[in-house]
Amino acid sequence: MKKIIILLITITLLTSGCYDNVELNKLSIIAGLGIDYHDNNYVITYELYNDNKSDNTSELISDTITGIGPTISEAFSDANNKTSKKDFFSHLKIIILSEELINGHFKDIVDYLLRDTDIRDEFYLLVSDNTTPEEILKFTSKKHPTATEYIVKLLNNEKYNNSLPIKETYQKIVSKLISNKTDIILNSITIKDDHLALSNSYMFKGYNFKTKLSLKDSSLFSLLEFNNSGIEYKKEYNDKIFAINVSNVKNKIDIDNNNINIKVDIEAKIIENNSDIDLKNTDNYTKLNEDFSQIIKSDIEAFIKILQTNNCDVLGLQDKYYKKYNKDNKGLWQYNDINVTTNVKVNYKGFIYEVNS
Repeated sequence: MKKIIILLITITLLTSGCYDNVELNKLSIIAGLGIDYHDNNYVITYELYNDNKSDNTSELISDTITGIGPTISEAFSDANNKTSKKDFFSHLKIIILSEELINGHFKDIVDYLLRDTDIRDEFYLLVSDNTTPEEILKFTSKKHPTATEYIVKLLNNEKYNNSLPIKETYQKIVSKLISNKTDIILNSITIKDDHLALSNSYMFKGYNFKTKLSLKDSSLFSLLEFNNSGIEYKKEYNDKIFAINVSNVKNKIDIDNNNINIKVDIEAKIIENNSDIDLKNTDNYTKLNEDFSQIIKSDIEAFIKILQTNNCDVLGLQDKYYKKYNKDNKGLWQYNDINVTTNVKVNYKGFIYEVNS
């Protein structure tokens, strides 16, 4: 891992004029960056790769440095003055913002990061949920000696990332903010028990933070926006749990002057049958299809209601309307009816029974 990082940095230096001829051993390689705001001061936290290796592993370990200042630039300068080497941001993988910062200071941070030519725009942007960015970046262990690397693994882990609201880098997020055509959602990270964990997502109207989305609502957004699968649904039959996992999604959103029509076709696999439902009986599949179609339909309608209440167009419906009619519809949420149709087909061991739904 260490050799790969050094190789990548070497290539970057060679292709960029050797970065002002600064030698590698004189660079502070910053993996993660945290930005907080409290007591009228910005707080900048760097997670730096350490030259040493962690015990019994080839992975790199990290150190953290914190800078404070009344302005963003002064906070960065304070952090820079505490490093013994020249700060190197080209390997930056994540930036974590605090809840305090996104309430009123989000636009300032976006503007600053856009102007700073040393910071690349291919990192992930997250919010620290019920903790601070500094605490997140300091949360390391022998098993996970670098917080940044562990967070990136979580974001790229297929077990979890199908339910993530976004997998977009900062560059894509900023393009949405600048175009003002689609509102944004940010993933969040928290400390849960003795480990870092992905948490509630944060929804914005432009640069203004509006509300948190639960993990379920985050998954629904991911399903509608990216056709993401992997979501689990449960229902009790005979006071016992029956569970399915969404394995394939196809959705279509159509908008006219009076209606927003959302149609979702889902294939799902059975993952738990404690209810002892006879899976050889095709009539039971008809029942399962109808029940889970209604459950998911109700959840999508409730999610759309959240978007309407907060006037957050994270699905880009205004943009879809404009592309179709070549005009804006500022009252899209207020005056258009939302029609949701879901069609779930539950299968067992990969075989879909042909039943009427």
